[in-house]
Amino acid sequence: MLNSISERRIKLKDKYKLYLEVPEKEYLTTYDNEISVKNARDILTQFLKYHQDDGRIENTEIKHDKNNHSINIEADLIYIGNDHMDPKNLPTYLNH
Repeated sequence: MLNSISERRIKLKDKYKLYLEVPEKEYLTTYDNEISVKNARDILTQFLKYHQDDGRIENTEIKHDKNNHSINIEADLIYIGNDHMDPKNLPTYLNH
């Protein structure tokens, strides 16, 4: 699923605004039709680990765009004061 996510970032003064667009079918299949901030944070965490990105996630929002058949996730990424993360393995439920 992580390979099919579209990503966009906007640099703000002290953070980045991250926008992820996840195909509706893949999201709903992976998360048993449950659209929640908890699941959005899971995707964000796994997405950042997958790309070895050390950003700290804050202010997560999720929206279902039924017309576009996508799940849209928005979050702030903070890099100031972060420690470098060790690479992690991808959970099998996201590895398709």
